Amino acid sequence: MKKNKLILYIVAVCILFLLPIGTVILKTDALRNGEEFLFKVEAFDPYDMFRGNYLNINFMEQEIVGEYPKAGEYYDWFYVTIEKSGDGFAYFSNISLEEPKDISNYYKTRGYYIEYRKTYNIDTPTRYYMNENKSLDAEKVYNENMEDTYVKVKVKDGQMVIIGVYVNDVLIDTMI
Repeated sequence: MKKNKLILYIVAVCILFLLPIGTVILKTDALRNGEEFLFKVEAFDPYDMFRGNYLNINFMEQEIVGEYPKAGEYYDWFYVTIEKSGDGFAYFSNISLEEPKDISNYYKTRGYYIEYRKTYNIDTPTRYYMNENKSLDAEKVYNENMEDTYVKVKVKDGQMVIIGVYVNDVLIDTMI
């Protein structure tokens, strides 16, 4: 009986370590080998007692038009393809419940369907962590340069990783 409990304990501990390690491996692969995209964003600096100050970002292109294929399930996993527009910024172009084949520039995400607009609202990364003492100044820089602020991400096989927030092609961390 004690042997079974020990084995069960070891398996549980291994699973607890393997899940975060797997996530780190996938995100690192996206950082190293992913395709780079630029998205226009809105940013502000909230305060959270547990997380401290950080820059909260909202992608401007956070909705995609499409019909909902599954009635009744409004918050589901799906895949969105990312493409670049003529001005160099990215947008979400196609949506599917099945993983795209033969391409790696897609993002696996959750979101919800807005019935009356026939659009999906896509959950995108929202937090950009930086030096706590600089986040308030970063919000001021953003407020002065709203039109010229964007986020640079790398995308590969469903993973999206934020590289940095840029204002006038300069990393916001280095401006302060």
